[in-house]
Amino acid sequence: MNWENRKNELTHALNVAHFGLVTDVDGTISPIVDEPDAARVTPINLRLLALLQNQLALVAVISGRSAKDVAHRVGLPGLVYIGNHGMETWMDGKVHVSAKVQSYREALLKAGVEIKKNMLKGMRFEDKGATLSVHYRQTERPEKIAAEVTPIMEDIARVHGLTLAQGRMVFEFRPPVKIDKGTAFEELIKNHQLDGAVFIGDDTTDVSALRAARSLRESGQCLCYGLGVEAQGTPKSVLMEADFLVQEVAGVESFLGWLSKSRIASST
Repeated sequence: MNWENRKNELTHALNVAHFGLVTDVDGTISPIVDEPDAARVTPINLRLLALLQNQLALVAVISGRSAKDVAHRVGLPGLVYIGNHGMETWMDGKVHVSAKVQSYREALLKAGVEIKKNMLKGMRFEDKGATLSVHYRQTERPEKIAAEVTPIMEDIARVHGLTLAQGRMVFEFRPPVKIDKGTAFEELIKNHQLDGAVFIGDDTTDVSALRAARSLRESGQCLCYGLGVEAQGTPKSVLMEADFLVQEVAGVESFLGWLSKSRIASST
């Protein structure tokens, strides 16, 4: 499964006319940290993304963070920034929210009131506009907290007609619409008329995009591959659904470096 054992296959994909790169942020191009606001994209990944922007038909970021947050956090002009798992896009200095999502804002606000009543020490509430997040990484016993709080969070979501998803030590309340990183990835492929692409992610919320990459490839629509980031705590679903793996954020740096060099070689 290691990507370095699949270089021949990947090199073939790079020979297509329009190739794109789509990546997650936290745990992928930025290390996981205890405090989400302290997360930073590594300097090496920033440099390589800037290079690849001039070598590929598309470089895009899809994150669970808000579109404004991820655009400012990565900070490279010209990249496509998609936030809230595909529910919003950062364009021309503004956030554009999917019309399907906007009608659920009142339900999110009401759910937020109930969530705050059930917050425990070390938990952190985040209103991201289109979605809500409850982080519990900084609680004393995260696994125990998750087991105790999950039924409460499920009930709040149900009462307010929302969907509850879980990532790495985070609960996420979302409008019940068919939008996720997989649909966002497919839309990018279509809108930018890509012949090939790779998606990189590390968490359960990235699995839909990993599956979409495989589906697009197997159906012959686009030569796409899903790259999973393996590290301590990587969900089994990521390991199972990825076409190949890299080791931690440093492995993403190595892959992006190879991608840039290989793209140069394929164009000469």
